[in-house]
Amino acid sequence: MNPKVSVILTSYNKPQTVWKAIESVLKQTLQEWELFIMDDASNEDTTTIIKKYSIDNRVHYYNSHIDDQDRYKKTRYAVLINQAIPLTTGKYLSYLTDDTEYLPTRLKEMVNYLDRNSNIGIVYSGQMIRYVDSELKLISEKIRKPDGILKRAANRVDHCSVMHTRNIADQVFQKYRSYWDDNPKYWHNGDAAFWSRLNMFQSFYPINKVLDISYKTPYSFQKLNAYLPRKIPDGILVKGISSETYLIDQQKRRQIKDEMFGRLKYDRKKIVTLPDPVLFKYSCGDPINDKIFENQTIPNQLLVKEENSSDIFFIQDNKKRLLLNQRTIKKFQFKLKDIVQLNKNVIEQIPNGPPIDHNLSPHARLPDGVLFKEGSTYFLSDNNTLHSISSVVLKKLQFPLNEFVQLTRGERLFFKQGEPLNFVLFQ
Repeated sequence: MNPKVSVILTSYNKPQTVWKAIESVLKQTLQEWELFIMDDASNEDTTTIIKKYSIDNRVHYYNSHIDDQDRYKKTRYAVLINQAIPLTTGKYLSYLTDDTEYLPTRLKEMVNYLDRNSNIGIVYSGQMIRYVDSELKLISEKIRKPDGILKRAANRVDHCSVMHTRNIADQVFQKYRSYWDDNPKYWHNGDAAFWSRLNMFQSFYPINKVLDISYKTPYSFQKLNAYLPRKIPDGILVKGISSETYLIDQQKRRQIKDEMFGRLKYDRKKIVTLPDPVLFKYSCGDPINDKIFENQTIPNQLLVKEENSSDIFFIQDNKKRLLLNQRTIKKFQFKLKDIVQLNKNVIEQIPNGPPIDHNLSPHARLPDGVLFKEGSTYFLSDNNTLHSISSVVLKKLQFPLNEFVQLTRGERLFFKQGEPLNFVLFQ
């Protein structure tokens, strides 16, 4: 049987929902389809589920085997779709993600529409959006209704709601030398970039029905990527989709072993979950485990002291900076409960850095990772430079907005103003 429709399903680490997507294709009332499951080197839980469906000769499974450190270099789902399209044989192309499912008549209704209207090359439908928690329990839902004939479909239509002819895809390729644009700036909205290409040739025509259901989980890329700054500041605890937790330290990610959380006074509530392409931008540094006390790779931005000493130090640039007095502790809102006790030998082997005083002057060197505020503007210190940062980014990075060092304008002008820590659609 020659397939009428080629469905391209992109997949990455969603074992809870990928089976729904696959099953929804198997249950279509139109049977003349082929399914290309393009998996982006998912975890074993995900690939085990996918492989169960390969017994159907209409299902074709491909694994990218991409290295994690290369994920951020291109918009991965666009890369996968571009790899799939030359393999397909259907007259029409349709897209699916691992957190979306087609309703049973989805393919049949779209194919019938295109077959009846040979002058039309692109159709789209309504979509049910379901917001769910990590256990897929429904929180809320809404319907994205079709909005008429669209000459500009970008950011108005989800790519799981579209079907188009192979012919128009070939026209796109002839013009752009690729189908989807895999530039990493389109991670957040790769479909919108492709819709703009399609719209160079035709409008999108609506089918006024809901024909797919999209599940928005806490781990969707759009949710995790929202309000992240271009650069994750040092001192932030982060994790990706998997369970490993890291500290961003000198712009590397250092994996933290579970037993070190209590020992180093890290707060699990402050862990920021990142999309994997963002996380793996940061190369691996030394892991944070018991060996840090032997080789002096103590993480930066820790408060430390010797058990029988009153001296408190702040670790910065792999050096220890003495807090000169109680006014210094109060000024920078350091918390005594966060002090990590180290033995004398470990502390003595950490090189000395400049002490930290409470007075802010042109000669002062700020501690890193401290939140400042002048008027209504927040600043984060890094390398003796102040970077403005918005409240939405601070909330994303788990900073309490009521804990900051008050700055006067004169004090702010003592220090260099760095690039703002603004959020972007993708890094």
